[in-house]
Amino acid sequence: MYQKRLFLYAAAAVMFVFAATAFGVQDSALEDIKYKEDYDRIQNIVKVTDVVKRGEQIVALYQERPDMDQKLREYIDSVFTRDLDTMLTQRKFVALRALTERTVKVRPKFGEVYLYQGAAYKNDNKLQEAIDAFAKCYVINNPLKNRAKQQLDLAYRALNKGSLVGQDKVISKAAKELQ
Repeated sequence: MYQKRLFLYAAAAVMFVFAATAFGVQDSALEDIKYKEDYDRIQNIVKVTDVVKRGEQIVALYQERPDMDQKLREYIDSVFTRDLDTMLTQRKFVALRALTERTVKVRPKFGEVYLYQGAAYKNDNKLQEAIDAFAKCYVINNPLKNRAKQQLDLAYRALNKGSLVGQDKVISKAAKELQ
């Protein structure tokens, strides 16, 4: 009886180890498949020459793959940021505003996008919305933080008769909204 029970426990332990190993291999294989799918999709997106259409596809990718591999996300973020800058340079403010609004809904902590959203709002003479967007870009650690602060100062002064008094409250509000 004791030997039979010992055998059953040993058999159960072996089956548990086998199952755990099989699931671990399966998870790794799924991650590899997902990475390859995302990589291939990004390569197809990058081939699109129209910056607005490419931007729309990138936003769709952000929506569909919130758990994308970090390296792939960094790469596509750099492409997207460059495209937003191109749209700003080409003065495609309608497309710029639409893409940035959709992006911040999906990725509210993508700091660089707020700078371009602020520029689009500023072009539409929506200074308060521009100030809010610039402040969000400023409070999120990103490479465009200093540029956002300059734009925030300019827009805030334009709205407040040359004064920066109270700007710290706008920055605090932006930080709270992004927590």
